[in-house]
Amino acid sequence: MTTYIVSQVATYLSPALLYMYGKCLLSPDFINKLFFRGSILGLTLMTTFILRSYGRAINPKYKAFHKDLINAKLDYSTDNKKKLHSYDFDFSAWPIDFSWTSDEEESYKTNLTSNSFKLSLKLLSSPSRLIGFIAVHTFGISLIYPGSTSLLFYLMDQNLQKGRRALITSFGGVRYKLKTIDGNFVDSMFIDKRQSNINSLNPKLIICTEGNAGFYEAGIMSSAIETHHSVLGWNHPGFGYSTGVPYIEQEQNAAETVIEFAIKHLKFSPKNIILYGWSIGGFASTYLAKKFPDVHAVILDATFDDLVPLAIPRMPSFAEKLVEFTVKEFTNLNVAENLVQYPGPVLLIRRSSDEIIALDPQNVATNRANYLLELLLERRFPKLFSDESRSVLWVWLSTSGEQQNQVHLQYNVDLNTQSKLFSPSNKNYPLNLGDGWKDQEKIKMLLYLADYYMKDYNSTHCTPLPTRYLGYII
Repeated sequence: MTTYIVSQVATYLSPALLYMYGKCLLSPDFINKLFFRGSILGLTLMTTFILRSYGRAINPKYKAFHKDLINAKLDYSTDNKKKLHSYDFDFSAWPIDFSWTSDEEESYKTNLTSNSFKLSLKLLSSPSRLIGFIAVHTFGISLIYPGSTSLLFYLMDQNLQKGRRALITSFGGVRYKLKTIDGNFVDSMFIDKRQSNINSLNPKLIICTEGNAGFYEAGIMSSAIETHHSVLGWNHPGFGYSTGVPYIEQEQNAAETVIEFAIKHLKFSPKNIILYGWSIGGFASTYLAKKFPDVHAVILDATFDDLVPLAIPRMPSFAEKLVEFTVKEFTNLNVAENLVQYPGPVLLIRRSSDEIIALDPQNVATNRANYLLELLLERRFPKLFSDESRSVLWVWLSTSGEQQNQVHLQYNVDLNTQSKLFSPSNKNYPLNLGDGWKDQEKIKMLLYLADYYMKDYNSTHCTPLPTRYLGYII
């Protein structure tokens, strides 16, 4: 890690040093001192590496670990795998637990070559597209996914180790290394509760997808674990020990690898899988829901509808058009577009004091979860929408807590009565529910469905979600 940091610092300082050299600001005496101190630093690092290697060579515990690692790499049997899982070591040396077939990888590479050529032509034909591409592939992706930066990983590394150790020792977690179809490696953690007495007759798997600065070692897995169902957490590409960069295609490939691992290796049927995404993790969760429409349910906590409305206010106003174009072209995290294609049960959790996905944290009406709910309801129940019913829905969305109950009273909404008119088992969306109804009847049903699909949690964006909210749908 020290070597890595030194190399990164040298890389970022190199333009300044070249500039100083070009301006004759670097005297021979200064260069000699720099070379001398650099040599001392290099010798110090080399000495520490030698001492560390000697310490490991005479350490009986390390020798036992090294022997188990070599045995596992030669023969990754169940017994050798079990021995290896009792250690925590550099993920790059971890044997691969799951990968795609060679034919699938070759097919992907062929398509990738074709798509790369088409992208090159598009970039060359449009200066704005080229500028956007450069922006995303330099600083842009770090702004969207700060958890992929080496600085945050360095600051979090010790806490991540503690969190991973707790998942293994306290909950029986097992760490897995998954190879994606594009050659990245996903760091994941599985907690198997299928043999527990509580849910043994109805076992579910909750796949947890973290936010843009979240890690499975210290994220939403804690809420999912308390449901006593099996839990599978994973880190985005470039997060923690997962390799790659969270560009949209790598993110999709990683998510798809995780669910394929759950189905093919862990032997969970899609109908027993729950996709649970927090914040930006809602994109990967809804992408999987679109690809695997038979999954049991989707839970989205503090998630937005589209990245564009959130990206524009955080960038200079003069670049608004370029930001909008770039996001749509290269980081189109359109959660709503994915979600409306999923026909199964959905639960949205809105944080009423959310400071991240609300354009104005003091105004709950600006929370982007509202727009996600509206698009979902309009896709599933288009006949319930009229100018008046939509207006009343936004009155309800602009309030929270007791104020929402007052809206129900104002429009005589009896949740029990409305529930008898709605059958959740009918998934042939869009439904004709509300066809021929008067506006007053549409308003009542629309307010009931809004309450059915979305629950309010009076908290900020990063507060851990109480497990009781997951109980609304699990």
